[in-house]
Parts: sequence; C-alpha cells; structure tokens
Amino acid sequence: MVMITYDAYENMIVKRLEHTDWDVSPLPSIKQLDEQSPLKPCLYVIFSGSTFEDVTNQGDFAQYEPLTFEVYMIARRRDGEKGIFAVAEEVIQRLLKWNLPDAYEKITLSSFGYVNGIQNNWQYVLKFSFPRIRIMREEKEEPAVIKQISQKMIVEVK
Repeated sequence: MVMITYDAYENMIVKRLEHTDWDVSPLPSIKQLDEQSPLKPCLYVIFSGSTFEDVTNQGDFAQYEPLTFEVYMIARRRDGEKGIFAVAEEVIQRLLKWNLPDAYEKITLSSFGYVNGIQNNWQYVLKFSFPRIRIMREEKEEPAVIKQISQKMIVEVK
C-alpha cells in the first residue's frame, strides 16, 4: 500500500482552495505585498507536522498519525469583499469537514489568528488537522543465497 505523501496532500488542499479572487500555492516563501502588488490576496498551504500516537491498541503494523497543516493568508485589506476576513471565511467553509483520501476522519480546524500587519500587508494563519493511519509497508523477503555447496550422499527411498 502506498501512502499519500505530505506534499501530495498540500497540492490537494491547494486544489480545493483555488478561486478566481485569490492566488493559492504550496508555501515557497512568504512574500510581502507592497503598493505595486496586485490587489489579489495570496494563500500559502504548508504541511507543518505530525505526531505519531501510541500503537498499543493498533498492533505492530499500523500507527495513528494526525497531520497538521496551515494556510497563510496575506491581503492588503482586512475587511470587505477581498479582505482577509472574507477570504478566511471562504477557506474555512471549503475545508471544514472535508474528508481527504486516506484520512481516517474529516478535517478539523484548530485556530485562526493574526500573524502580522504593517502598511496594508495583513497576514493571518488558519491551522487545521486530520488523522490518518500509517500502515507498515510489507517487506519482501529476500531469497536465500547459496554460499557453499557441499557433496552429500543422496539416498533414494522406495
């Protein structure tokens, strides 16, 4: 069984959040919006980590792994139609209770908050998570390698 990679999840989330009123991409680097920047808000999706939980009740072949992601939002305005709060509301509605492939449960939101805001460069972040079960990959057994052949008497039994 092939697990979905962290970057593949980032790309699925980016796809889910695509909209004509803003730009969205996996996090390459946070850019500052200045007076020459387009009026469109920018969203950046990043996998921020996971935890591996106790395997006592799951056996030796699987482990519960909650994944945490963040959407950084940058906009020139806080209020109004293309302001960061309107963008955040739409993002929340698109993610809330969405069930991704291989996810054990639907997305749950954990926080939304202010990061920075100077000279029409407002930055907020939405944090959310969903769990999956990480299943151990089956290891293929290597065939036995013959290292030495010795002569032995073979007796045929009738």
